[in-house]
Amino acid sequence: MNVDWTEVVAIATLVSGIALFGSILLVLVQLRNQGQEEFVSGTAVTFKVWSEDDFQRAQQWVLYDLSEQTWRDFVAANRGKYGERALFRVGGFYNRVGYLVTRRMLGGHDDLLLDTLAGPAIAVWRKIEPLVLEARLVENSTLFQDFQRMLPECYACYVPSQPVPAPADASSAADELRPRG
Repeated sequence: MNVDWTEVVAIATLVSGIALFGSILLVLVQLRNQGQEEFVSGTAVTFKVWSEDDFQRAQQWVLYDLSEQTWRDFVAANRGKYGERALFRVGGFYNRVGYLVTRRMLGGHDDLLLDTLAGPAIAVWRKIEPLVLEARLVENSTLFQDFQRMLPECYACYVPSQPVPAPADASSAADELRPRG
């Protein structure tokens, strides 16, 4: 029996091509699923923290009980007390979410997270913005920067018909810090 080796090579090449194509498809499916798994695992802890009573209590304190308008007054009234912990807990949480969102670490599913968090994040930022801007001049020049960077996406998700407000003027915070005399 004579074997036609060109036919054998052609069949082997075809089988190899099909196997390669199948492998590529499998890798693409796995990568897609990995992105979904990363989103679920990356946000599971986030939602757990956000829904905890302690976090919600701290967020409510920031939204409804925080009355100081300047960093200086905030520090005088809250340093070492619950108010300071609440501000840093809530701001730190949204800063971490901002880090994930602005660096696209949620596999393109940022909008799913922001559907839940954008509204409260906007409300918290409106309340703490003057304090944060002044604190950046005095104590921590990068305080909650990722939180602030995330806000345009929060507005796009939560109130797309409204433009993102311009940041408060940091020079007014600096004026507050100048010695009076």
